[in-house]
Amino acid sequence: MPVKVNPNSFFTLHRRALFKAPVIQGVVLLFTLYFSLSLLPSLAWGAEVNLPVSVFSTYPSDALQQSCQTQRQMDVETKTVTSFKPQHESIDGYVNESALFANNELCIEDAISPDAFIEQIIKSGVFTNLRPFGEGNDYELLIANVGPAPRATHDNLMPKDAKQYAEFTIQWRGIEIDSASFSASLNNDTNKIKSKRQGSQEGIANAQQQAPQTLVSKWLDYAERTGLFTSQYLFTALEASNYESALQVPSAVGEFTKLATQLYADPFSGAITRYTHPAYEDALIDVTVYPFLEQLTLDENELLPKQLEEDLKRAKSNAQIQKLTLSQVKPAARYKVNNQIFGWRLGLSATSESSPSIYATTYVFRRQDKIIKVSTTFPPDYSDNIVDKLIVKIEVPEESKMMKNVRALLLQRPQQ
Repeated sequence: MPVKVNPNSFFTLHRRALFKAPVIQGVVLLFTLYFSLSLLPSLAWGAEVNLPVSVFSTYPSDALQQSCQTQRQMDVETKTVTSFKPQHESIDGYVNESALFANNELCIEDAISPDAFIEQIIKSGVFTNLRPFGEGNDYELLIANVGPAPRATHDNLMPKDAKQYAEFTIQWRGIEIDSASFSASLNNDTNKIKSKRQGSQEGIANAQQQAPQTLVSKWLDYAERTGLFTSQYLFTALEASNYESALQVPSAVGEFTKLATQLYADPFSGAITRYTHPAYEDALIDVTVYPFLEQLTLDENELLPKQLEEDLKRAKSNAQIQKLTLSQVKPAARYKVNNQIFGWRLGLSATSESSPSIYATTYVFRRQDKIIKVSTTFPPDYSDNIVDKLIVKIEVPEESKMMKNVRALLLQRPQQ
């Protein structure tokens, strides 16, 4: 699916990319909670969208303007513009509205207040974290609308098939990933309007009040049908890696069985797979695969330790919050599997006076342009053997078109 990007789009992607791979939590409860929350945004569309979404008004595209003007031109050329004068009505009930069309007063921008659209979106209850005119969210909804000017309504001048048009555009970190246009009729019963002038005024006014609700409803139906706010849609639109078909992970490793694989809500965070143990509910293995934001020529002894640095910082912060004493059972160091696969490992433990020790071990490997991060909730002495068996069975997607574009742009970025 093609997307529209501006020159700074991928730089924005790079600056705002936050790796949300599972971190060494320090406590099993936090580890489990983090995993659960991280998977929620990637689930299929349900009754609600929990992602933060900003909403703004914007200018209509040329295509939206053309849709409206084409309809109006058809009305003018066939002379089907109906006139409802308060004090006078023409013999045949029709007038030539060329001058009104020439001034585009039947296709003006923001014919309906943007606030009316936002109000209807809020009323729908679909978005639990909608932020009108709010900055800083990954998702932004831009709404444009064109339709008859207020004067056309007030003067009782309305085309036979008058319509209100709206365009809903979704951007993710400044990149347009979808745009859809819809129309709503403003004049559903022309004969009734012609026979009852007062009724026509009220009917048109009511139609214009109903237009935002109709247009928003059509867009919400479209968004649900296409899965517009799912990770699957985002990954496809941005041409990120197809983890669902290209990522290969074993169904079981030792006594651990695969629970599920899910996409993150952020393509830079990739996908995560969880393994559970039938006898020990706190024994967990998480495998996260995501692209790294450096050039492919970067040395692994520089690349891989960086992947553990943030984990260690978060672990220290979590331990402090929980009033735990954090220790490095195995400080970050090179790790090898069968003298053929090389990575890095970090082993931690957290203790307190009132609870038993808690362990977390993380391994990072590089394969193609991806990081494979394996996180466990048990000590290295036990997890080493499991990870050795697991890592040899993992296959990752090739470099995506998205990451090729990002890396090409990073090469052009001025050195700081």
